[in-house]
Amino acid sequence: MPLGPCLLLICLIATAVGCGQAGSSVQGTVSYQGTPIEKGMVTFTPLEGKGSVVGCNIENGKFSATGVTPGKNVLTVAAVKSVTFSRSSDEMSKMAASKAGKGSIEGLIDPADVVPADAKGNGAEHMINEGSNTLDLKLSKP
Repeated sequence: MPLGPCLLLICLIATAVGCGQAGSSVQGTVSYQGTPIEKGMVTFTPLEGKGSVVGCNIENGKFSATGVTPGKNVLTVAAVKSVTFSRSSDEMSKMAASKAGKGSIEGLIDPADVVPADAKGNGAEHMINEGSNTLDLKLSKP
């Protein structure tokens, strides 16, 4: 078989199986109770089970994902506040002494400030179109 028809056949097969499809891109903002989420992750799960689950980081209330399957996707937001883990024993002792007898551990254990899984807007369906998309996710208390 001559080279020209072979190359044409290879190109047609590659096109038919979807070679080179990168998916859509999605960028936007995400907030909880009106405050931008500092750090976390947004996950895109295709609703019909076709395509890959894609995740991206949230930095200072903004996210940007590529390779998202076009169509309806369930978007899940997971976010935590930065937590201070390493403190000196001396610092912990001083804080414990200042809180002694007050029945409060605030300041001794930093809260993780997790966005609840059942927050309003979390796990919602969103239509992702082919190409570039912009979403502003505004989550609130359940």
